[in-house]
Amino acid sequence: MEKSRAESKIKAENKNKSGFFSNIIFNMRSAKKWDQKLFWFQLLAVPPTVASGWIGILLPAELVRALESKWSMGQLTAYIFFLAFCMWILEMMMAGMMEYLYRNGLTLHLYYQKCCFSKVMKFDYDMLEEPDYRRTMGNTWNAIRSGFGLREAVVAVPESLCGMLGTVFYGMMIGRKSILLVVLLIINMSFGFLTLSVIRKKNEQHHKKLGDDTSKAAYISRQSMEKSAGKEIRIYQMADWFLEKYDECLKGIDGIQGRIHNNNFHKSLADALVSFFLEGFAYLYLIFLLMKGKMRVSDFVLYVGLLEGFGRYFETLIRQVLSLNSMNISISYIREFLNLSESREKNGGIGSEKLERLKESGIKVELKNISYTYPGQSEPVLSDINLVIHPGEKLALIGLNGAGKTTLVKLLCGFYRPSAGEILINDIPAEEFGREEYYSLVSVLFQDFVMLPLSLDENLTARLPEEIDRQHLTWALEVSGFVEKYESLTEKGKTLLVREANEEAVDFSGGERQKLLFARALCKKAPLLILDEPTAALDPIAENELYMKYSEACSGRTSVYISHRLSSTRFCDRIILLSKGRIVEEGTHDELMEKKGRYAELFAVQSRYYKEQEERRRLSEIMEDAFEQQEETEGVFYEQTGL
Repeated sequence: MEKSRAESKIKAENKNKSGFFSNIIFNMRSAKKWDQKLFWFQLLAVPPTVASGWIGILLPAELVRALESKWSMGQLTAYIFFLAFCMWILEMMMAGMMEYLYRNGLTLHLYYQKCCFSKVMKFDYDMLEEPDYRRTMGNTWNAIRSGFGLREAVVAVPESLCGMLGTVFYGMMIGRKSILLVVLLIINMSFGFLTLSVIRKKNEQHHKKLGDDTSKAAYISRQSMEKSAGKEIRIYQMADWFLEKYDECLKGIDGIQGRIHNNNFHKSLADALVSFFLEGFAYLYLIFLLMKGKMRVSDFVLYVGLLEGFGRYFETLIRQVLSLNSMNISISYIREFLNLSESREKNGGIGSEKLERLKESGIKVELKNISYTYPGQSEPVLSDINLVIHPGEKLALIGLNGAGKTTLVKLLCGFYRPSAGEILINDIPAEEFGREEYYSLVSVLFQDFVMLPLSLDENLTARLPEEIDRQHLTWALEVSGFVEKYESLTEKGKTLLVREANEEAVDFSGGERQKLLFARALCKKAPLLILDEPTAALDPIAENELYMKYSEACSGRTSVYISHRLSSTRFCDRIILLSKGRIVEEGTHDELMEKKGRYAELFAVQSRYYKEQEERRRLSEIMEDAFEQQEETEGVFYEQTGL
């Protein structure tokens, strides 16, 4: 099988990774988009910082020079006061800007989070499941969550620029006095950059390993707070095991961070040793010039200060470049992620007018020779599917576990593209639709769902309160059976959901959530309605009520109904039975029962099971037993029948 486009694209981008300086510029531009001051202060903080340092070196030399020239006390005091005042002003400017960078730079990672959230929601759905895309996304989220130098970068940049400017300026000033001193400084700098290059390469490898442990630690931490995982953790007494695994991750992170720290320490130690000998020789050389009368005392004080300042600025430059190395790795991941293609579609769509006419007329869905194979697998999940769903038809889709029902639904939703064959909507190939155009045609009740920490009305309609079609919402609530619960709420549609985010939020039972999701699917005025197990959490009475209103709910819509409960298929116009990725039986309920094939066999077994369940229910009412315990055996039935 050919490699996926995602894999090819990501590998191609890895060959052209962003460079160190390119990433610094990218981060500065991002800071400008997030906060204008974060960008400008990174540049504006440099001149006053370097100027203040220069005055600090110049001041004692000027004091000695004034004494040599026998200035009056008034002149000396005024001049020294002027220099000190200038230095104070510059330091205040520098401190104000750097404090702003320290404080507000801590939130820059939120900008990257926003960019990545926006990006990932625009991906074609199948990209979210491809291993190469998931690996890239994982690296990116780890970089953003852990910081990896992002928070400190806006401070490291101006300090690096100060180190660079101070090193060059002081080096030039020293070079005016002696070429020998310049040679010593160049040797010192070359050694520093050589060790920096070696350490950067080593630390990059450590940072890559760090991502694995960080990802595992984040997963364990997240699962420990999830309600769904909380049941297993307590019932199976997994708390100690969780803590042990989390501790292993923390030890791994600490070990890698320790190796990074040791690398930086050994580099600093080597640099300090070389600088000690080279700068020591430079100081001896200046003393020699002073003793030979080739240098005035004021010049000696100045050049000693220049040597000290050069060493300080060069050390700052190296230290901040090491700090920016973490940022460089993080930005490389982020840029790689943001540069990924969001969609494989290459067309502009069919246009709004044609789309609206199609919605009004009702849609026919045709699957022609459809096959689908998951990336990295050799065997297809679906093979040679040919199916026509007529406008307004209610189609039931059933199948054994692993038959391909979920994959077929994702193909109908436009989440997957067929590996072979094509899907036609009113004889128009699905590829001709724009992605958002196609999504507008489909409304789905999924088994797995997400509620947002917003109002009930906003969750139902995905619209702001002022944009909601109240008449259509009322209809959806009535047809879904959720209207009674809706009206019983004190705040009605303003009721907040998701208690984790809102203390006043309301929780619903499993059956109520199922009705809520059904209402949400109906609120979207889409001509294709897909219901995936809409009665899974409903009791028999509520299930029967839904069936009674099913025709009204699907009126004017083409609908696909997926259910394990075969009794529900009688309400559909046609039934499709999938097995091992192929359609093995097709027809109405009566037609399939007359064939006495696999469907009839499954229906008979399930009917006998539900009769036994109903008898248990009747006896439990007489004996005043808790019948709900018997419901747990339904899972055993599904295992036995394969549904």
